[in-house]
Amino acid sequence: MHGKPAAAVRSSSGSPIDRLWPFFQQAPGMIAIVSGPGHVFEFANPAYLDLVGGRDVIGQRVRDALPELEEQGVVAQLDQVYATGEPFTGRRMPVAFQRQADAPPETRYVDFVYQPVTDDQGQVSGIFAQGFDVTDQVEAEAAFRESEARYRLFSEETREGVVIHDGGVILDCNPAYARMFGYDDVADVVGRPSIAFVIPESAALLQEKNALGQEGPYEILACRKDGSVFPAEFVGRETTWKGRKVRIGLARDLTQRKRREAALRESEAHLAAIFDQTAAGFSEGDLSGRFLRVNDRFCEITGYTREELLNGLRMQDVTHPDDLPENLRLFRRAVGAGEPFLIEKRYIRPNGSEVWVSNTVTVIHDEAGQPRSVVSVSIDVTARREAEVALRRSEARLRVALDAGRMGVWATDTRTNSVTTSPEFNRLFSFPENATPTLGEIQSRYAPGAKERLHAAAYAALGRGERHAEDELEVIWPDGSRHWLLLRSDMEVTAGSDGGTYVTATGVALDITERKLWEERQRMLINELNHRVKNTLATVQSIAVQSFREVGAASGPSFTAFQDRLFALARAHDLLTRDTWEGAELREVIGEVVAPYCREARGRCQANGPRVRLTPNMALALSMAVHELATNAAKYGALSVPSGQVSISWTVTPGEPRCLHLCWREQGGPAVAPPTRKGFGTRLIERSLALELAGEVDLAYDPAGVFCTIKAPLQELGT
Repeated sequence: MHGKPAAAVRSSSGSPIDRLWPFFQQAPGMIAIVSGPGHVFEFANPAYLDLVGGRDVIGQRVRDALPELEEQGVVAQLDQVYATGEPFTGRRMPVAFQRQADAPPETRYVDFVYQPVTDDQGQVSGIFAQGFDVTDQVEAEAAFRESEARYRLFSEETREGVVIHDGGVILDCNPAYARMFGYDDVADVVGRPSIAFVIPESAALLQEKNALGQEGPYEILACRKDGSVFPAEFVGRETTWKGRKVRIGLARDLTQRKRREAALRESEAHLAAIFDQTAAGFSEGDLSGRFLRVNDRFCEITGYTREELLNGLRMQDVTHPDDLPENLRLFRRAVGAGEPFLIEKRYIRPNGSEVWVSNTVTVIHDEAGQPRSVVSVSIDVTARREAEVALRRSEARLRVALDAGRMGVWATDTRTNSVTTSPEFNRLFSFPENATPTLGEIQSRYAPGAKERLHAAAYAALGRGERHAEDELEVIWPDGSRHWLLLRSDMEVTAGSDGGTYVTATGVALDITERKLWEERQRMLINELNHRVKNTLATVQSIAVQSFREVGAASGPSFTAFQDRLFALARAHDLLTRDTWEGAELREVIGEVVAPYCREARGRCQANGPRVRLTPNMALALSMAVHELATNAAKYGALSVPSGQVSISWTVTPGEPRCLHLCWREQGGPAVAPPTRKGFGTRLIERSLALELAGEVDLAYDPAGVFCTIKAPLQELGT
């Protein structure tokens, strides 16, 4: 081909050079490809080798294979094309070749083009040399005929569309050109106007390129036979064909390339959207730290606008001075060694406020492996840092509270059989405050049996599905003194990789030695009080026996009734003594009183009601009242016959205060009639009980059985 070459030839796989290689090999003109700054021959077609006398040039530098060319400035011209990337065209240039070793140099006149070859990155990697030997017109015409034959062979095989036209009409084309435009045969294309293969809007551009004889490639919208439009690339040059001036051109369908470019643009747009819209702050800077690109979130984090950040600000300008030295050290190491790093630091906003961020920093390299820029992903961790500060303050307050409350803290792990203790915990076990006792050393100070009891209580709680446990522990110090601790723990069960089950526990220990000693003294006092009450009751009983004996009634019913009432009072005292006079359960009070009467009337005494805790005064008063009712039922009422039954039920109604409703009902006994006179028992129930309870008592003598209701406010224990 003659004419001005394109600006560059692509050399990547699947490039035009690869597709034209068979044509280059058979082209009538001289074609050679040299690579690198040294211009090493990679390819030379037969025409070129013939021109240089058949010398073996492949793999050699031009100046070594053809030394005569360096003296004529050819090598310098190759250097110029390689350095600038600009093609060079020579017309009828005289060049002296040493075609035969024993003959003088032979001057030949050639037309040639040096065209740079670029790689996929657009860098010049070699030079494509094309030329014709025009020394002898006859030889030129013969060479042209040979070239035409070779062109036909090439055009039949190549995938590129090759066309010959005179600027107005298609003179010839290869099958690929016909197929590209939707025609089955070359004959269907030949004779058509050249502008018939482009859309009307592109026709003027095609005619302009033809008129100016431009040889550079250009894109145009082509039109197929069916009217469909597709992007195409045209490139052509003027030449002589069959004795006439024509243009020979190449056409390439760009549809697939355009799709790839569109997909690439879409991908880049997608990545740009991710960069701009992600919840993390993204920034890209140069190797000096100057911001090149930031997203909206990064602007929100730092408080700067995008314009402010990209107007010369650097990472160093917005980083807290206290965090900058370490940040710079890691930054420089990353740029030098290519190592990413993670750092937590503070940015200073324009208003002077600080924001904590977690920065993941990565160096981006170019194709040559050289660092090009630095990308940072910033996550605002201010809330977490503030929470950590608040946690530390809370822990400090907790330590103060624990110290003030003299509570020891401990944690154990059965997996490692380890324990950690606080200074106060050590003091509670008589260890130095800064000691680190082992679990065995701590357990050695347990009182006998305490270890087993604690373990049993803990595993019982876990068996119930409870995580919390509480128990008292007696410890014996090395000096022999005994101390009591209250242990509260939170437990967690985990499964080990070895198939075992392990328990981790964390808890507190409080010194309750004083409380235990006070409880012991209280028990002693209550026991002493109980002993004295029993002695008093025994004394009262003795006096009563003597008094009734003096009146001759020591074995009569009055004495028996008095003695029974005294025993009922003693049983109530016993019940209160068991609970250290802090109160008694209503069900237990009733059970203690009616038990002697119900043993012989099994199944005929029913007591039903909720759990009610009574004060000592109320327990004594109700005990005496139920005793009188039970005694009367055993003598005259429902418990005096086998068919009689007694039911005792109670309820509690809410309010301020809560109110107790107790009902005594007899059924199945002898017919009941109101007494002609009220004895001591009746007066005890109706008057004394109501007065003692600050409530109401209703005693009814229904013919079906005695019916007694008691309504009294419940006094809260401790008030």
